[in-house]
Amino acid sequence: MLSINERTLAFAAVAAREVDQGELERLSSALRLAESALEEALEAAENLGNFDHRFDVPRAIGGAQRLVQNANEAVDAARKP
Repeated sequence: MLSINERTLAFAAVAAREVDQGELERLSSALRLAESALEEALEAAENLGNFDHRFDVPRAIGGAQRLVQNANEAVDAARKP
């Protein structure tokens, strides 16, 4: 069993691995597209009003937007040296 220090060092080694910048840019680009699509979807859902009483569609889209923001923060963190 690894000690806390050994686990911390192992985690740091994994975190310090080189991140493929091309794949990072690809992810960033896809997230920008997702942000744009979600903005359009939210606007359309708000224009439609409460068309489905089972789901709060604008709220669900808002949740998806927050997830995309979290992913963008992860990409930004990975870009930092």
